[in-house]
Amino acid sequence: MIDTLGTLCLIWLVLWVMLTLILRAFYPLLRPTLLRLHPKHGSILLLLLWSAPLLLSLMTTLLLLMPAFNGLLLDPHCHGDCVHHVPTTNTGLLAWSGFGLAVLVALGLSLHFITGLRFGVRLRKQFEALSSRCEGYRLLNASEPAVFTLGWWRPRVFVSKGLLDGCSAEELTIILAHEEAHRLRRDNLRLLLGRVFCLVLPRAWRRLVLHDLHLLCEQSCDFAAASRYGSLSVAQTLVQVSRILRRSLVPLQGVAFDGSDLQDRVHALLGLDCRRLLTGGQVAMLLVAACLAVLLAVEPLHHGAEWLIGVLDSNVISQAR
Repeated sequence: MIDTLGTLCLIWLVLWVMLTLILRAFYPLLRPTLLRLHPKHGSILLLLLWSAPLLLSLMTTLLLLMPAFNGLLLDPHCHGDCVHHVPTTNTGLLAWSGFGLAVLVALGLSLHFITGLRFGVRLRKQFEALSSRCEGYRLLNASEPAVFTLGWWRPRVFVSKGLLDGCSAEELTIILAHEEAHRLRRDNLRLLLGRVFCLVLPRAWRRLVLHDLHLLCEQSCDFAAASRYGSLSVAQTLVQVSRILRRSLVPLQGVAFDGSDLQDRVHALLGLDCRRLLTGGQVAMLLVAACLAVLLAVEPLHHGAEWLIGVLDSNVISQAR
């Protein structure tokens, strides 16, 4: 049992890393198209894209466990006996190594996600204790200009007295519409998931992907506010709030109306009519393509895994001698 389980864990990890490297190689070609989409769909598609190596590798590996699919997805072949089989190492060291690595990776991803959740909950409770309830937001009695959304399942919008003193009633309405969009979309949770799925990437690559996800989330909320108050008014508010927040001595990171990527966000608002949402047919084609990729990958993965396992087993046995 441990031989089969350990082998499949090893296949999953190797396949995950390979798919991630392939995606990173092609990401510079995909990136301009993603950033030209309507950010409402672009942010979803980007998150799904970077979750794909983990999820598709896991799904493909699990299909190797199902002998009922062997006749459909695999050409018949024999290894002494012609029964349905899964790639399995004959070396306990490889099996336990694969199983141990998979457990460590699963624990690392879970720990990162849970730690992020707990930190966000603790931070929201701290700011709630320091704020008072107002209509549509919570007011922080602080002279530093700040506006941000905290929380995962029930996010809260926080606005400081310093920001209220620096903007007009119309600008405040637009700010709250933007932050309300963050709250409804649960963008904090979206960004946390993005960080988890990109943990396997080197830091510089991870920073680029998370920057793009953050930008698309901000643009999506800009567009939501623009649908109610007009793109020009939102663009002007972006510039004004950016000026106010530059005076802050304690800039807050995260999903916030903070003026980050100001030029890109203003240009996106001014070209709002050029952004198109994905159609139902395009979404269906993407799902079909993903399913076909998983099914077509089973046979080459099976044979490739058997070849690699044979090479590794031979090396381990020869070294043991």
